[in-house]
Formats: sequence, C-alpha cells, structure tokens
Amino acid sequence: MLLLWVLIVSVDGYLMPNQEPVETLTERVQMLMGQVLHLTNDVSDLKSQLSKDLSVAFFAYLTNDLINLTAETMLTFSGIRTNVGNAYDPAHGVFVAPVSGTYNFAFTGSAEPKSQDHGVHIFLKKNGINEMYVFFDHNDKEWIQHGASTILHLERGDRMWLQTGIVWGSNNLAGSRASNNAYHSHFSGFLIQAD
Repeated sequence: MLLLWVLIVSVDGYLMPNQEPVETLTERVQMLMGQVLHLTNDVSDLKSQLSKDLSVAFFAYLTNDLINLTAETMLTFSGIRTNVGNAYDPAHGVFVAPVSGTYNFAFTGSAEPKSQDHGVHIFLKKNGINEMYVFFDHNDKEWIQHGASTILHLERGDRMWLQTGIVWGSNNLAGSRASNNAYHSHFSGFLIQAD
C-alpha cells in the first residue's frame, strides 16, 4: 500500500502539462522502488536487533517453608536472585510476558519427610490453564526434591504462576536455608526467542 501511494504521488507530479518521457518516469519509479526496498530491509534489521537485545529472565525462591498447604493456593516465591526485565512480580508470584515469544519455565521443590500419609501436587498455570505438573507424595523416610521444566509460546501479557492442586495430610514445601544459600524450592523462567 505504501509503495502504491509513493508511486501515485511521484507519477502525479510528472503528469502535468509538461509531461516527461516515459523512460524518465520508468527510471524514477525504479529508483523509488529501490528506496522502498532499502527502507523495508532497514526496518527488518531493526526488528531483528530489538529481539536480540531483549533480555527477560528470573529466578525466584521460597524464603520460608510452606506448611500444610491448601488446594488451589497460588505460591509466592518472594526471594529474588535474578529478575532481568522485571517481568516477575515477587509480591504475587506471577510472571507476565513482556513480549510474545518462546519461553522456558522451571520449578524445583523440596519436601521433608512426614510420618503420616500426605501429598501436594503443584501445577504451572498459563492464564489459569495447567501447563506442567510436579507432585510430592508419600515421602516418609527422607527429603525429596522434584522438578520439571517446559517450553511454551506466550503472547504478550500472558500470565504464569505456580499453584497447588490436590493436597492431603500434613504436607510442606521447603523454603531457603539462608545460612548456606540452599534454595530448596524455586521457580525460574527466561525468554528463548521473541517473535
């Protein structure tokens, strides 16, 4: 559409009473088409450079143990090691995609043993839809650590968070042990490639 407008405006100036030869108009149109192609390539290069320069990454951890979790509870990882681009909200535990693109998300959790039957299931949610699942069930002898990761395409503004599903018994999710920087349970994500 832009090319057509440029051509009409350019040709219109040449179709006055003192018309130039067709060869001159053809040369002018070819020159304008070359300029439009050059500008199109410049815009494409700038878009490519912007997507390369965009950095989005976060690593958040539980600061305290979560004891006797209830079903459908959003988990808030308020300790921050990294939050490049500030897309993760540590006050609410929600990541909001600043750009459309392909992202990687990971969750690792630790739970100490309990003597009675217990369990907790944790889901990674994308706008309220389950995208990944980790469970901590029946560990009565030793600490356990489970984790999962996934790669998802997000649209700008999509929201990601972790939330409990089914829970029973006396369950827990271990927070950090600040004395030795042991981040027992953590949530992370990063942009792989912007659209």
